Amino acid sequence: MKTIWKAFLVASLMLVGAFANAQTFCNNVGSFDIDALYYDGENVVVDYTLNLVPNVVASCGCDQKEALVITTAIERNNNKEIVEVLIVNGPYYTAKSAWLEERCYAVTDNVKYVTAPVNQPAIISSQYVIPAEDWVVPDTYLTVTTQKYTVPKCLTRLCGPENVAPVDFTVDPVWAKVPTPAVDPSKHLETTIYFPVNITTSVEDYLENAETLNVLQTLDSPNFEVKAIDIEGWASPEATVAYNQKLSEKRAATMKKLIADKFSFPESVYQTKGNGEYWGGIDNYVNASSDAQLKEWAGKSFNNLDLKEAALKKLPAYKDIFDTVYPRSRFANCKVTYKVITFDADACRALYTQFPDQVSEYEYVALATSSDAVDQAVLADGLKYYPNSQALNDIAGHAAAAAGNYRQAIQYYQKAGDSKEVMNNLGVCYILMGNKAAADNALVGAQGLEEYKVNIKELKKLK
Repeated sequence: MKTIWKAFLVASLMLVGAFANAQTFCNNVGSFDIDALYYDGENVVVDYTLNLVPNVVASCGCDQKEALVITTAIERNNNKEIVEVLIVNGPYYTAKSAWLEERCYAVTDNVKYVTAPVNQPAIISSQYVIPAEDWVVPDTYLTVTTQKYTVPKCLTRLCGPENVAPVDFTVDPVWAKVPTPAVDPSKHLETTIYFPVNITTSVEDYLENAETLNVLQTLDSPNFEVKAIDIEGWASPEATVAYNQKLSEKRAATMKKLIADKFSFPESVYQTKGNGEYWGGIDNYVNASSDAQLKEWAGKSFNNLDLKEAALKKLPAYKDIFDTVYPRSRFANCKVTYKVITFDADACRALYTQFPDQVSEYEYVALATSSDAVDQAVLADGLKYYPNSQALNDIAGHAAAAAGNYRQAIQYYQKAGDSKEVMNNLGVCYILMGNKAAADNALVGAQGLEEYKVNIKELKKLK
């Protein structure tokens, strides 16, 4: 059947030898060097160079008034689309007739005459984009048929059709880059120091205070701008409410001095406050206890906290509360509000090591991808704190897909929301698995992306 081709054709005769590793045909009278032969989702792209031996017409047993007719086609079983017809003449005579042209142009518009040079190879380069029919599937081949034309009306088959090379149906979908989360302009870090009973000074080495204070070292750098340090002090309930109020204020002041002495934050960012007695630890203890007397005490109403604490001291549970609860009820905590100016991997990693819950989604993305290989430990922690992060799930999904684990990659993308980029990458996973229906369904959500246009074509390769 005659087909209207979308084609770009280059024909040339060159005085060069045949290409190595080419596919020969018809008893080695010629060979094909394939530069491109693939299905792009809509068309078969053909780009080859045909190399004919010197004096090719005579080598096939043709006399001076005969020619070769070489026909290339895309072929599968009984289905065929002609690529081109080459009428190859010897150097001294052009075999041409209306009868021959009628038969050639009946099957394709791509008909060309070539005159082989004397004692030199004939080199013909051709490039075509051929609309593909439904029968063009992975076992389709580029074929060649060689005939002898004898004036005026005779075509004799010499060879073929012979398979030259299979059409490549390899899928090569493209991933979409999920936007990186924005830098949080205002972030918070909270830390706490503890105090021995009745002590408000010299506590830097008490419990984990030294480690707690050291985390602020991360923020004392040009990469961060500290906007506010809000400090609150607390006291355990023993002693009077009035005494404990003053004690809590002193503890807030002590924490401020410890921070100010160690770091160079501006004086203007500090604000301190004493909150008096901290009963939160006792409340938690009561809620977890089965002690009937303690439950009864907790259900009573007292005129003031001093009376409440006095009644608590009379209970058997008081000693355990004093030993286990009170040490964590004597503290000061600070909330640092800061802004990230520039990302610094070392500074961020120090913060991540001490307080992984304080690291932003943006910082987890940057840390996980700060080297050539994805940092899987950082990525796992990032997904722990930001389980629905598009960017983090995209990183995890891409890493899983690169390892060939497409099912795991799909699980990550399914938790990453339904942005166009995520749906595109989900579709890519299904394409690589060969699941055409699922890929088509996912790619619907990627419409509008440039990657979508490519992947829809790649999807069509899944016959």
